[in-house]
Amino acid sequence: MSTPERRHGIAAGVLILAVGLSVRYPITSVSPLLGEIAATYGLSASGLAVLSAIPVLLFGLASPLAPLLVSRLGLTRSISVLLAALAAATLLRPLSPSLLFSGTVAIGAAIAILGILAPQVIRHALAARGGFWTGVYTTSFGVSAAAGAALAVPLLHVFDDRVAPALMSWGIPLLIAVGLALAFGPRVGAGPAARGAAKKIAHGSVFRTRGIWAVTGFFGCQALIYFSLTAWLPTIAVDRGMPAPQAGLLLAWMSVAGLPASLLAPTLAGRRSLRTKLIVGVGVLSMLGIAGLALGPLALAPLMVAVLGVAQSAAFGLAIALIVFTAPSAAQTAAFSATSQGIGYAAAALGPLLLGVLVQAGVEWSAAVLLLAVAAAGELAFGVIGSRASLGEDPAGRS
Repeated sequence: MSTPERRHGIAAGVLILAVGLSVRYPITSVSPLLGEIAATYGLSASGLAVLSAIPVLLFGLASPLAPLLVSRLGLTRSISVLLAALAAATLLRPLSPSLLFSGTVAIGAAIAILGILAPQVIRHALAARGGFWTGVYTTSFGVSAAAGAALAVPLLHVFDDRVAPALMSWGIPLLIAVGLALAFGPRVGAGPAARGAAKKIAHGSVFRTRGIWAVTGFFGCQALIYFSLTAWLPTIAVDRGMPAPQAGLLLAWMSVAGLPASLLAPTLAGRRSLRTKLIVGVGVLSMLGIAGLALGPLALAPLMVAVLGVAQSAAFGLAIALIVFTAPSAAQTAAFSATSQGIGYAAAALGPLLLGVLVQAGVEWSAAVLLLAVAAAGELAFGVIGSRASLGEDPAGRS
């Protein structure tokens, strides 16, 4: 590899890490503090359910904007602008109840589009090791999610149990990410190419692309399970008798337990012969973990959460890998990613909202959690079909 190519790859890798480490803690840092947020801002249970559902809903609604943004700004400049918007919204949303909701809308939109553009960076600049870099990207998601969940309550105590400054403090690492994107983004060299690609695919028919609906179904099912657990796992544990600090750590544990899987699953998926086997394994683990969390004793909750952490981290990594490997070309990756993630996240938004509404209506948490097993079955079925659709041309050139 020549020196310019190596620098190009390093810049792309830094950009991928800057995005991956920034797009989960703005969400997971909220879940352990839902009780305190309700008291501070005067929110009802329904209000908390809506607040929890907003990010995932925006993941679906904002996704179509990704190709349009790239067509105007280019790929890497779009990422810098979105990280800046994410930082600003994180700093401003704790200032009032209205900003809490509008800021969460902006956070969800920025994260949605960043998540769509990251696979395009991998396909454009890191395709030779697409599975590995997909794994690095999804592992950074897990680190971000774990940090948000584990540090939310300690940060609250650092700020004398004041919710607003505790939430605002998460804007500081986002400002660092903005600096990295501004420094390394221009070196990736994807601007003009990405703009041309976006204009080209805007007139294409991504809905008829091979594998698009199977990959979308797989992405939606795994996202529904993940965001339902992210929104309500601490509440479920507290309801069953676990102290609040430990319940917040349980959510962090789910992310930490899944870190090896988030790297290994998409890396192994670079070998086409392993994709279907990996997806079947992940689907089975998801169903087992959900059943154990719903029906098992509280003492087994850490084990069941670890199983779910492995399953969900692997499923997300495989979902991104399927996008990278199934999209017909680098030029079409943005449209393929926007469609599969946009529709998938729109469906996933129903998960946290449905669980919250059911429990408010008097349904036991065990029964509500068991409904996620249906999504796990769909994850398995869609994933198997999607993995078969990805067995055509491989951008990494592996068999």
